[in-house]
Amino acid sequence: MQTFLHYGTKYESGYFHVWISSTDQATFFTSDIDKAFFLTLMQDTLSPRLKLKEHYPYHYHYSNDIDLLAFSLTNGGVHLLVHAACASAIDEFGQTLLFAYGDYLQDQEHHASLPFDGAFVFDKLLGRHEALQMSKKIHLLHEDWRGDRYSSIGFYVDDRRGDWMRPYRITSLFEGNGRHYVRFLKSQETEGDTLFEKISAQTASLQAGSSGNA
Repeated sequence: MQTFLHYGTKYESGYFHVWISSTDQATFFTSDIDKAFFLTLMQDTLSPRLKLKEHYPYHYHYSNDIDLLAFSLTNGGVHLLVHAACASAIDEFGQTLLFAYGDYLQDQEHHASLPFDGAFVFDKLLGRHEALQMSKKIHLLHEDWRGDRYSSIGFYVDDRRGDWMRPYRITSLFEGNGRHYVRFLKSQETEGDTLFEKISAQTASLQAGSSGNA
């Protein structure tokens, strides 16, 4: 597993975009079952009521440190929008997810060993309005963005709820009105084709630097 942590932001609080994927462009989720397990990991890790401790002893709940505002699980990886009291908590949170997911994959019959090296990247956003724009980009990663159960869209426009998901910092910008948020998404839906170019370039650069130092 590789973690890319900007030291200057290590102790900062605020809004962050988090990206979890493989380092070699391998498929991160091979099935919806894998996505469902990872979603369960997120729910358990971010809920004040930890349930998986007996199976994953290094599990720790981050409900006091991290608010999950939006998420997307696609075959290529995971995108999260969070508000964190301390950026270092995000680093620990990402490692917890990757370690537990790695254990799960190795327990499956179709995975004799971890099929990829995991990459964990996060960038600090400027504020709540930039976080709102990021929520749009995250939700529009899905072709069926309105109905995909592996994104957080239901927490914005339907009545989906959970103590592990706290989107109020974003939904309060449109007074919790789901129709207003849908209108917001549709207004620039075509911009989803150019998502995360900066992060992809940054990851490639860091990987190249790591290979050069090896």
